[in-house]
Amino acid sequence: MLTLGFDTATNAGTVGLVDGGEVKGEYTFKAKESQSERLLDSIDLLLKKVGLEIGDVEKVAVSCGPGSFTGLRIGISTAKGIAHGLGIPIVGIPLTDCYYSRVKDYSGPVCTLIEDRRDLVYLAGFDGNGDKIVEEESLSVEKLKAEVIPGLKKTQDPVLLVGDGVQRHREELEQMEEVVLAEGSLNNPSGLQIAFLGEKIRTERDELAALEPLYAQRPIAEINWNKKSNK
Repeated sequence: MLTLGFDTATNAGTVGLVDGGEVKGEYTFKAKESQSERLLDSIDLLLKKVGLEIGDVEKVAVSCGPGSFTGLRIGISTAKGIAHGLGIPIVGIPLTDCYYSRVKDYSGPVCTLIEDRRDLVYLAGFDGNGDKIVEEESLSVEKLKAEVIPGLKKTQDPVLLVGDGVQRHREELEQMEEVVLAEGSLNNPSGLQIAFLGEKIRTERDELAALEPLYAQRPIAEINWNKKSNK
């Protein structure tokens, strides 16, 4: 099944195409400005590169977060528009699951870290069996060290940290005990990986209406509004 996958939850947007587990192509772009336009252009460029058209796509998979609030809304609304227009299935993939899938062969616990806009990280924790035992939340690096890592450390294996949050906070993370940091492209988002995961999931078209962003915390605008209202 030709599956289009993309992620706009971080500063690096990425689009990927897979068909029956076969890689068709991937395209990455900077997503800080004109994100919606860049995403649509990137999808078009990738399809043209591999000699396909948007009408050939049979399924859409999109990162549903956590990550940038604006990026998530753009990505999910674009995915819904494509799925509705073509009458094809859509599936949302947590970005934490995407990062975990890239290191799933590691025998110990894994903590996926996604860059937040402040001195925080979005995270989720997985045990050695691949079960998510820490649900998505936003925490400081200090709390990660004091609370999350000890809770995940149930075996002799160190906790593997992976995700773009590793790049952002590498200096602090390297000072922690009982952890090992993923390197290189493992810490980058991947539209291909979103597509691979999405292709495997059986879904119904009624998920078109149900799919919502996984924020893991309230938007800053909402927090500021509540503060003003309580004064």
